[in-house]
Amino acid sequence: MANQPPIPLSGEALAFWKRHYSRLRIEKILTDADEESFALCAILWGKLYELADTKTGDANFRPMIQFDRLAKQYHAYAKQFGLLPRERKQAKMDAPTPANEKDEFGF
Repeated sequence: MANQPPIPLSGEALAFWKRHYSRLRIEKILTDADEESFALCAILWGKLYELADTKTGDANFRPMIQFDRLAKQYHAYAKQFGLLPRERKQAKMDAPTPANEKDEFGF
């Protein structure tokens, strides 16, 4: 069931899953054991996306509070998967692999 979320996702949450899943698998950041947490990260992103076009103002204070809380939750999950620039840099995930780099056997 590779590349399929463990729970049903739709809209922007599913798009988020598809956008990041393969890369995180290739980089060995995302494992079978992490897929539920990554699905939650995708759901949080989808909810943020839905709330992003909410107009600010007194009439919409609740959606704005919800957006703020969701953003904090999303950032906590996104850090774990290296989806934020600082975490990628610290983990050296953005560093290009030299073409002539050899493994321990000289290949």
